[in-house]
Amino acid sequence: MRRMGVGALGAVLALGLSGCGGSGDDVAQAAGESVPAAPAASGTASAPGTAAVLATTGSGGSMSVGSMGVRGSTGATNMGAFEGDGKASTVGGYSLVSVKSPKKAGQAGTLSFVVNGPSGKPQTDFTLQQTKLLHLYVVRADLTGFQHIHPTIDMLTGVWSVPITFGQPGPYRLVAEFEALTDDGNFDDRILGSNLVVPGAYQPAKYAPLYGSTSVDGYTFSLDRTATVNGPDLHLRVTKAGADVTDLQQYLQSFAHITGFRQGDLATVHVHPNETPPKTDPNKVGGPVLTLASLFTAPGNYRLFVEFQ
Repeated sequence: MRRMGVGALGAVLALGLSGCGGSGDDVAQAAGESVPAAPAASGTASAPGTAAVLATTGSGGSMSVGSMGVRGSTGATNMGAFEGDGKASTVGGYSLVSVKSPKKAGQAGTLSFVVNGPSGKPQTDFTLQQTKLLHLYVVRADLTGFQHIHPTIDMLTGVWSVPITFGQPGPYRLVAEFEALTDDGNFDDRILGSNLVVPGAYQPAKYAPLYGSTSVDGYTFSLDRTATVNGPDLHLRVTKAGADVTDLQQYLQSFAHITGFRQGDLATVHVHPNETPPKTDPNKVGGPVLTLASLFTAPGNYRLFVEFQ
C-alpha cells in the first residue's frame, strides 16, 4: 500500500468553467496552474497522496469571484447536504471558538478548538462521517500548505486537538466539517471556518499556466476540459505510464477525496466520487474514471486537492 503525507505532492491542473451568460450556453476552455515547490505543511496527515488541481470559473469570459454554493449528487456524500461553506465561524447555531495553534512555522505543535452547540456550551455528541467524527481542513491563504486531518475530542471539556506543523508562516483558514447529534436524535450537518495566522514573513506563491492534465508521483490526472457552472457531473481520469489506473484503494470509505478552496474568500467545497465502494467489500478497488458532482455554482478561481491511494 502506497502511503505518504498530505502535501508531499504538488502537481496541479485546471478546468475552465463559465458563469451564466446571455446565450445560456457558456463554456470556457480549460486552463491550468502549476505551483512552485514549497515546504509542505504537515500534521496528522490523513491521505496517502495528494494532487492539487486548480479549477478556474469565469463569467462571460472574464475572471471573477462571486458567492459560492455547493451541491451534492446521488450516490456520493458531498458537502452539498451541509450548511455553511467554511467562511463563517458561526452557522446554524454552531460556533467554532477557542482556536489555538503553534506560533512558529516548521515546529511541531498542537492545534485545538471547541465547537459550541445551540446551547452555547461545547458540543460533544457527534456521529461518524466517512469513518471520522470530524474532518478538519487547513489551507494557507495562497492555496498552498493543504492538510486534511482528524482531531480527537476530550469528552469532558469538548476540546478538539491534533498535532500539526505549519510549513510556512502566513494566514491560514481552518475549516471544520461535522455531523452533530441533536437531542431529538436528528443530525445537524455543518461546515465552520476560522482564520489563524502563523507569525513570520508571508510570501504568497505564484502560479504558471498548465493545460488539461498534470502528473504527480507517476500518476496523471485529467479533468474535463469544458464544463458549465451548475452544470453536469465532472469526470476525473487517473492513469499511470499511459495505462488506466484501476486499483484505486478505498480511503475513508471513498476512492478519492476532493477538497477545494476559492481564491480570495477561501470558500470551501468537498466532494467524493459517485462511484461508492460497497461497505461489505473493503477490498473493492476503483478507477480509472471518477465521476464528481458539479462543484461550482458561482464563478471564481478554485484550487482542488485530490486525495487518493
